[in-house]
Amino acid sequence: MAKILIVEDDRKIATALAVRLKSEGFQIDIATDAISGVSFARKHEPDLIILDISMPAGDGFMVAERIRNLVHTSATPFIFLTASKQPGLRERAMEMGAADFLEKPYEADELMAVVKKALGVTPAAA
Repeated sequence: MAKILIVEDDRKIATALAVRLKSEGFQIDIATDAISGVSFARKHEPDLIILDISMPAGDGFMVAERIRNLVHTSATPFIFLTASKQPGLRERAMEMGAADFLEKPYEADELMAVVKKALGVTPAAA
């Protein structure tokens, strides 16, 4: 079972993501700020990290950069989720090596497809 770390300061969004991902069989952990997100990733080495961009104690880009600089998490894929409409965010995320970049509100099916692709999970045949 893949472990996913959600780094999101909005508890309602984090909980909704967790419920959706747990229903697909993933193990979920939540960090509510940048510093605890980096700390948790270092200690627990998740298989995937879903990052908000704007949050307390740093932003998602800082989290991604720090995680990339840790030996055990340097190859961990990450997906950015943001409500920000600031120009250039998608480009910056992809330049950092993000598996994907989704804007809030996102489509649940699109999120699941992106998560599974980032984890290398083959979609079930219809």
